[in-house]
Order: sequence, then structure tokens, then C-alpha cells
Amino acid sequence: MIGSMYSAVSGLSAHQTKMNVIGNNIANVNTYGFKSSRVTFSDVFYQTINSATGPKGDATSGTGGTNATQLGYGAKVNSVDVINTRAGSATTDRALDVYINGDGYLPVKDSDGTIKYTRVGVLSFDDSGNLVDRNGNKVLGFNLDETTKNAILSADGTQAINNLQVINIPAADREKYTGIAIGSNGEITAIKEGDPTFVPATGTGWMDGLPKVDLTSNYKGSITVTANRQVTAGTHSVAVSSDANVGIGAIRIALDGDPAVPTAPTTYTLRTNVGGTEATYTAAYDAAASTVTFNITGGGTVKVNVAGANAITSGATATEIASAVSANQYTITSTVVDKSGATINLPTVTWGGATPATNIAFGQVTVPLDTADFQDALDDGFNNVVIGSVGAGAGVPTKIASIATVKFGNPDGLSQDGESYFIQTPNSGDPIATIPGSGGTGNFRAGALEMSNVDLSREFTEMIITQRGFQANTRMITTSDELLSELVSMKR
Repeated sequence: MIGSMYSAVSGLSAHQTKMNVIGNNIANVNTYGFKSSRVTFSDVFYQTINSATGPKGDATSGTGGTNATQLGYGAKVNSVDVINTRAGSATTDRALDVYINGDGYLPVKDSDGTIKYTRVGVLSFDDSGNLVDRNGNKVLGFNLDETTKNAILSADGTQAINNLQVINIPAADREKYTGIAIGSNGEITAIKEGDPTFVPATGTGWMDGLPKVDLTSNYKGSITVTANRQVTAGTHSVAVSSDANVGIGAIRIALDGDPAVPTAPTTYTLRTNVGGTEATYTAAYDAAASTVTFNITGGGTVKVNVAGANAITSGATATEIASAVSANQYTITSTVVDKSGATINLPTVTWGGATPATNIAFGQVTVPLDTADFQDALDDGFNNVVIGSVGAGAGVPTKIASIATVKFGNPDGLSQDGESYFIQTPNSGDPIATIPGSGGTGNFRAGALEMSNVDLSREFTEMIITQRGFQANTRMITTSDELLSELVSMKR
């Protein structure tokens, strides 16, 4: 009777373990990629009361054989097996979600360098450009051939797990990719922004060909240019705008009034040589700026500092304050808009002289010039002129990486590691990496995830069976207890 109690206790323990497994299955009925488990029982130990004997004598005399008489002592959990059947897909419409339509696992590397395997393809790119799963573990893929961009594999189409690499998009390239997608064979493709190009504006016939843009350029907008004719200044600071055609020759200024009282009604006269003819302009003193600004016919200005040491002597004689450069030379400033929308002041350049350059650099844009046409354009005035815009060229389809799938000789031998990860064991066999859809692995379906393979109807049925089994074992204990009670009461 004591033995029957111990047998019943072992049955209770075994059924409790099975109920725990059923509870875990039901709890994960909506867990992506979850694989349900089952429990099998076995008997444990037998006491042999009588051993088996063989027949004695011949067919007409002697005794026949007897079977063994054995007494069992309960049940135990024989195994908890993972049911690796493939579940259906749940559509997510997210480009970087991956469903493996067949056998195989995604290999990932955790922060300790341990390689784990999962069927839950919730993938994304982190800030460093690494392709990671939902827990931040890095997804592994194949090295790509530099020329063909195909995965580098051995002759049998596989690759050793240790030869896989972390999939990463360099920081310099990440912003250039759009429309990232994962193909059925694990290839990650995207539309890569084209190399920066320059589109000339109308009225730029002075360009001698298409400008070249540095491949590292972040320009994204119009280039605006202003050219100012240089003059050889004397003691006065002279600023001449680009479209002020003061011509070749001297620039002179005269004062009609008292230089000691510049705020009095005084008139300054500017004389310039235009095409051999001297032109005369008048203007008043600007006390706040200490300058006189002359508006030149045809547009543009000449601004002259006449304060302090630069004061002009009163009288009819004009003072030569500067001389235009003999072979038209210009100071050229320009601005451009970058990808952030900010305006950048590009380096100032000088162009012209006796032998003008045949190209000019506006920052990272080099413009070839027809020097004669460019000179004519400058002579006509070049103030805040938009010469064109810089932007990305046409997008190009590009292969970024190739995700690997891994297959094991005995996937049932993998050890569950939590969070839908599996790890290799001595009984699982070595991992074999291959292209999804080859080598017995399933291809990828993007925009979907694998559902749990828990069958609720089966779990509820097993729950009822387990409950009844547990209940029967409790009855065995209570019945054995009653028998013991009867036995004890015999003394009364």
C-alpha cells in the first residue's frame, strides 16, 4: 500500500510537468515563431517477484514455461520534445519582416559573440548601420563579391558559419538608400541615390561643358554667384559692384563744399572713364556710414570712404582714388544650399587678368569656361545670378547584402534559449549556411512573420486528459490512505 502511494506521487509529478508544458504552450499561442512542446511518459522501475522460466521436457511430458512476475513503481517524464512543424505566416506589410517558408533559421550574433538561431525575422537597421533583430542581436550574412555582388559560397553552395559576417551599411551610404527590401533569396536591395550632378540654369552659355561635382558633396540646391570688378585702390577703400561698368582707367572724386563740415550740404562728384568717355556722377555724404555711394548708369554702385584720413580736398580738382585693373579682374563670391536647407558661403575666388583660367571652382563644383563668353557675361553685370543647381542623380538599384539561412541535420536536437532563440548542441549537428531557398531551406517571404504552431484544440484536449490523469492519481493516494486506515483500525 505504501508502494501504491509512491507510484501515485510519481504520477502526480509527471502529470504536473505535463500541465506546465501545456500552460507554456497556451501562454505562447500568439508568440511569433514559437514552437510548442509535448511531454511523453515512461514507467520507471520494476520489482521482479518471480523470474520467467522456460519450458521443461518435451512436447508430451514436462512443464511449460512461465512469465515473469514484476511489480511497477510509478511513472516519470521521459521527454519534453519541441514540435518543429512550420506554422503559417502572419502578414505585417513591413518590408524588413521576414517569414521563412520552409526549414531553416536566421543566424544572429549577440553581444558576447555567441551565435544563436531564430525563425522570428523582425529585422531593422540600427544607428550604426547594423542589421539587427528585435533584441539588437546582429544578423549574419555572406560576404559579397566586389564585382558581381553575389554571395561568396563554396563549391557545394554552402558556407561555414564562422565565415559569415555581420550585415552593415556604412554610415556614409545609409542616407543614400531608399526602398530597402528583402528578396525571397535573402538579398537586400535598395535604390541608391545617384552621384551628385549639376544642372545649369538658362543663360549659362558661357559654360564650356557640364560642370563636375565632387562625389562627397552635400550640396542640394541652387548656386548663386556675384562677381565684383577689382580695382587698384589708393588711400580710399573703394567697393565697386559687379554690374557697375566703370571701365578701364582712373576713378576720380571731387568735393564741392567744406571737407571739415561733411554733414553740411556738400556734393561729391565721381568721374569714371567708360569707353574713352568720362562719365560724371554726384552723390551726398552718408554720415552714418562715413561713405559716399554713387549709382552708376546701367546699374551697380561705387562706394567711397571719405572720412578721416580719406577726406577729399575741396575744390574743382578731382582726386584719383583708384584705378580699374587694366585687364578686367573680378572677385567672385557664391552661395549654395546643402541637404539640411542651410545656405553655405563658398570660398571667394579671383578670376580674370592677362591669362584668365579656363575653369572656376564654386566650392565642390568645377565649371569649365568659355573665357570670352564669361568675360562678356561679367561685363554685362553678375549680381546674385543663379548659375544652376546641384542635386542627386537618378537612383540606381543596388544589392546591399545577402542574408544567410542555416540548416541542421537534427533541428530537434537544438536547445531552446528563450526569446525564440535556439543554440547548437552536440546532438543537433553542425550548422550549414546557405542561400534561402536552396540546400533544403525555405525561401523568404518579406512583410510577414511566422505564427505560433500551438494547436489550441489539441492543447485543451491534452489538458483534460492530464487533469483526469492527475485526478486519478490523487484518488489512488486517498484510496491507499483508506486501506491503511482500515488496517490500523483492525487493532481496535
